[in-house]
Amino acid sequence: MMISFKNNILPAVKTMILTAGMLLTAASINANTNIPGDTISQKGKERESLFPERSQSLAKSHFTWGAEAGASLDLTGHDMSTFDVDVLFGYKNSYMRMLGIGAGIHRTVQGGDNFIPIYATIQTSFRKKPSLLFMSAKIGYSFNTINDSPTFGDLVSALGIGINLSRSKLASSYIILSAGYRYFNRRHINMIDRLDQHYVYIAQLRFGVSF
Repeated sequence: MMISFKNNILPAVKTMILTAGMLLTAASINANTNIPGDTISQKGKERESLFPERSQSLAKSHFTWGAEAGASLDLTGHDMSTFDVDVLFGYKNSYMRMLGIGAGIHRTVQGGDNFIPIYATIQTSFRKKPSLLFMSAKIGYSFNTINDSPTFGDLVSALGIGINLSRSKLASSYIILSAGYRYFNRRHINMIDRLDQHYVYIAQLRFGVSF
């Protein structure tokens, strides 16, 4: 009986002890190892995101977006002054506030005509250091509904000067004063009774915020 105990039980106990020791050693090594991409900090911090190594503040990224609200004054007397709301998305770096695209809804003060421009835009001070003033330029295509005419599209553009109002790491506010025009081709001029020329020149004043 003693021989059977020594030959069968003791080897099994030794095997179990060795296995447990190996598991404890592996667990200790794994607990003290920093694994790249681990979403839970070793210091007990809460999870920030599914991919924390890719998390980045918008203030440090090259992506930017913003919104503008203002008005456009028709300088040619065709009753096409509008209230304007726009959104913009694009790229930014130390030289450019924004290089991207925008879209808006511009509704006339009288008549309820609608202009929906989609355009490329750039805002830059042409210098790396912060600047009070910057240039703003836009060019694009506007979908227009004037009077009872069917919706049609023509070119729009604007060039102006911006003034920074406030700046922080998260957002900046500004105003832009610009001059622009809306172009209408001959067929569209014939569709609109009160329009007798290709260009309607406008002055724009906008307040904007970008992030």
